[in-house]
Amino acid sequence: MSIIRSLSPIALASLLCFSATASADVIIKFPNNVDMLAVNSEEPDISGNFFASEKSITLPDGVNQVVFRYTPSFQEGNEQVSVATDAIITKFEAEDTTLYIDVPEYRNAEQARDFDKNPTWKLIDDSGNAIPVAQDKLMKNGVQLGRKYDSESVAYNKKGGVAAITASAAIPAAAAVQPVKMSGDTQYKNTEEQMLHYWFDKADAKTQQRFVESIKKAQAASAK
Repeated sequence: MSIIRSLSPIALASLLCFSATASADVIIKFPNNVDMLAVNSEEPDISGNFFASEKSITLPDGVNQVVFRYTPSFQEGNEQVSVATDAIITKFEAEDTTLYIDVPEYRNAEQARDFDKNPTWKLIDDSGNAIPVAQDKLMKNGVQLGRKYDSESVAYNKKGGVAAITASAAIPAAAAVQPVKMSGDTQYKNTEEQMLHYWFDKADAKTQQRFVESIKKAQAASAK
């Protein structure tokens, strides 16, 4: 593991990206009438194009928080009527699984508007079992256009709402441990260093080798 301790800042940044990828073990799938607005206080990285019937996001194991809005559309006469519900902020805990946001099916826009009063959505697994969630609404007075849901999530978490998470909550439980002593009774200097070691050790040998090669290239490039 000595190579990790000698990494340049550029290489360390690359490893952080690598660790984030390695930790992504929870997949959330959702229909195209659900707008994913924020994930763990950041803009979501959504898989699936605009016309896809189903999209997905990939999250780390552990506690996560997502913000979404239900946006069903209906053909009423000659008009296409769309409904945009209030933004829901929710947290849940899961590990190494695929989950689905299951929203109700309404027959018309009037019924769909009732979702704000009674948001009967569920987060379910492959067997149709509902996963426990804590949920709230992420509200803002005034103009709704141009909202920054990632920033609003940060403010919500600071206030400590029922669906709030802390910065450490999204760290996988297996990695959220006390500083571990290394050879020579040397401790990790900070959580970041410990996480780097943790995810490098978790990867298989081929992944480790590919990463080491990419680090060598990054160090060579930074030395020029």
